[in-house]
Amino acid sequence: MFSDKMPLLESDREAVTILSSFLPDKIFDSHAHLFDTALLPELCKGKPHVVKGLEGYREEMAPLLNFPRTLSLNIIPFPDGAMVDRTCGLIEKSDAFVLGELAKDEGNVCELLVHPDDTPEELEARLVSPRIRGFKCYHNIGRTRPSWNAPIGDYLPESAWQVADKKGLVITLHMVRDDALADPINLSYIEAMAKRYPNATLILAHCARAFASWTGVESAHKIAHLDNVWVDFSGVCESPAMFQFLKKLGVEKCLWGSDYPVCRSRGKAISLGRAFYWIYQNDLDNFTGKTALSHYLIGAENLLAVRQAFIMAELGEAAVEDFFYNNAMRLFRQK
Repeated sequence: MFSDKMPLLESDREAVTILSSFLPDKIFDSHAHLFDTALLPELCKGKPHVVKGLEGYREEMAPLLNFPRTLSLNIIPFPDGAMVDRTCGLIEKSDAFVLGELAKDEGNVCELLVHPDDTPEELEARLVSPRIRGFKCYHNIGRTRPSWNAPIGDYLPESAWQVADKKGLVITLHMVRDDALADPINLSYIEAMAKRYPNATLILAHCARAFASWTGVESAHKIAHLDNVWVDFSGVCESPAMFQFLKKLGVEKCLWGSDYPVCRSRGKAISLGRAFYWIYQNDLDNFTGKTALSHYLIGAENLLAVRQAFIMAELGEAAVEDFFYNNAMRLFRQK
């Protein structure tokens, strides 16, 4: 994931060719992580030091996206488990890194990481630029261990909702718990907080974490009445949940995101029973079938699934442009 280079292979170029007539010439990436691995001591322990800023992102993503005329992004810091300790200084250093990247292009915006103990006053003090448009929470800097079963409130503090509501900001949420949006604890939290803080916009990352596609297919309609709950399609590699969110929420509340640098790894997330499984490079290398598998990047798999969902939903060019660009501009540019 954090390797310095991941060149396009012939199979990736094949995917880009398929996508070339689908992708618009203006793209806003609503979910992209720029990073310095020195700020990720747990995730990157023992690995070479890699810094991936705006220049590296564009170098790697532009070919996959068929070299769009406009490529803007919402820069999201990478969370690390060491950030549980608020005194370690990593969240402050993460702010500084992201703001440094933000300064390189006026077309971009960013989010800041939140800690479960943050107060409204502390969060407001960190909003030093009008292009800081929201907050990012993550379970690995929450209170519950193991964190994969954590309720949302354990890693998304109400202070973030309060400030987002006051300032008209977004919150990007990668929920956990096995059933994702189909989990009644997750669903009841989302509904209650979205109603309590109507001026905050909640973005449910990864199609509301529908890597197991049934969780989105069977639950999308349950949040359709919440005007301030959106979804981004980052990282998901199957089309059923995407199709359902397009139909139930409408394309106007759906966003594209790359989940960079995850999208630069090779593989695919697949539904498997009631759960999901990530197929990675080593699985592909061990394939012994008569026909070799195409080793697509996760980003290519994601975009091909998006294309399929739009075909099934019978959505045209205007909807594609809204999804990839206009919706994000409307959401992130509001003051």
